[in-house]
Amino acid sequence: MRRRPRPRRPSAFPFAAAGDTSFLHIGSHLIQLGLLGPAALVAWRFRQAATTRTQRVLGWVLSVTVPLAFACVLAELVTAIVRLAQDGWVNKDTADIWEHGAHFHIANVTVPAMMLSMLTVLVLVVTASIQGRRRLESVQ
Repeated sequence: MRRRPRPRRPSAFPFAAAGDTSFLHIGSHLIQLGLLGPAALVAWRFRQAATTRTQRVLGWVLSVTVPLAFACVLAELVTAIVRLAQDGWVNKDTADIWEHGAHFHIANVTVPAMMLSMLTVLVLVVTASIQGRRRLESVQ
């Protein structure tokens, strides 16, 4: 008897659901954790060292979004490892985790947190450079 394919429930972020295998998926989460961990520490340190109100606000946004992204990626990693265990520790295609289940819901928080973090860093860099240039002009 042939199984009918499940109807696809689209993720809010279909670009991230290109399909992958267990090992690649777990590996990507490990890389993300390696990058987000130090970034969270830097965000916390920057928030304390910010010199202007705008930088403090942007630092606060970073000190929330980066640790949130780290926690969500960690939760995604756990769900990916659980899935690997359910598959008998065999490297299989896991594209369906983007359609339903815990990973699906966690990823819909992770992606906006990471995107907001990246946009905040961009605004922070532009703001800091403009404010630094103004300070230099006033000294001359």
